[in-house]
Amino acid sequence: MSALRLTAWLALYVGASFTGLVEAGLLGRAVAPDLSGLPARIGPLELVEELPLDPAALGEQPPERCAFLRVRDARGHEGRLFIAYYARAQRWSGRPHDVEKCYAALGWQERSAHRLAEAHRPWSRLFVRPSEQGELGEESIRVVHWLERPGPDQDRLAPRELLARLSSARGFRPDVASLYLEFPAGAEPDDAECAAAAEELSRLLESRW
Repeated sequence: MSALRLTAWLALYVGASFTGLVEAGLLGRAVAPDLSGLPARIGPLELVEELPLDPAALGEQPPERCAFLRVRDARGHEGRLFIAYYARAQRWSGRPHDVEKCYAALGWQERSAHRLAEAHRPWSRLFVRPSEQGELGEESIRVVHWLERPGPDQDRLAPRELLARLSSARGFRPDVASLYLEFPAGAEPDDAECAAAAEELSRLLESRW
């Protein structure tokens, strides 16, 4: 067997072994964050109260922990914050769920979408659907959503930040958190405020898991 072929096979086995260790959680243990007792303010947003949540609404593969909260921005606009923690992220099985697909299943149609910021790359999406009151016209909402992972998680395509994650003691943990903010369209925080809230939530979760 040539040296080149041997090197290729060796790289294949090393990669497969490494992937197996990550999937088994042997390179990083999942630690659920405490989602109770969140601070009264998260960046530009005020936490108003915890909202009731029907467990059936979480689907057949619910998160291990979650928080559903009413929030208010500086201009008095009220919306909702949802945080879902999964001990193992398994995209092939739908954990965590794609937020846009969840809204589509509820009858919402996406009208526009754009990134807010490079860090964590949160998406801002505008959804519309016919009014539930049977009136003419549509209701519309703005949803900002993103994923959080333990350790360095700036999500930029930069070699230095990739190296920081690879060298972090928590860089290979299998757990993940899915977050979204939802406000009525036209009565929501602007992009800068939503990005600031996402950054503060990132710091908050990092200190709790």
